[in-house]
Amino acid sequence: MLMRGVNDTSEQLLDLCFALSDDANITPYYFYMCDMIPHAEHWRVSLAQAQHLQHSILGYLPGFATPRIVCDVPFVGKRWVHQVDTYDTERGISYWRKNYRTSIEGEDVDVTSAEYVYYDPIDTLPPSGQEWWRQHSAETAEADADAAARQAAASRQASVDQLV
Repeated sequence: MLMRGVNDTSEQLLDLCFALSDDANITPYYFYMCDMIPHAEHWRVSLAQAQHLQHSILGYLPGFATPRIVCDVPFVGKRWVHQVDTYDTERGISYWRKNYRTSIEGEDVDVTSAEYVYYDPIDTLPPSGQEWWRQHSAETAEADADAAARQAAASRQASVDQLV
């Protein structure tokens, strides 16, 4: 697992790889980026940092012992960090595609042309990106509050209508 503050520098990652290979006879195969789950943001690294780490460890280890850094993209699966389709580093939004269908997606013709989104931790973004998210989340919260108020009013009216 690739974790911010634990093994998120090329030196730390190489030390871990050499220790695994030399001392434990374990060949490192993958390092996974943390999933986008609640209360784990402090462990997550940005896709840009993961790409930089992947690039920086190449050449120090034998090819078979050079692990891939992998992003587990929701609804897509495990992808090497350099397989991203497009990436907005300012806002920390990456777009991915998948090249396969699962058995439950057999009838869905759009599954291989759809874009799937992965988000960087907001605190790893540049100030302009963090400001964009502050504004965006305020707009979203306001829209959600308006929608909730409309839904509550409709629910109250439906209750009144049932009494009559």
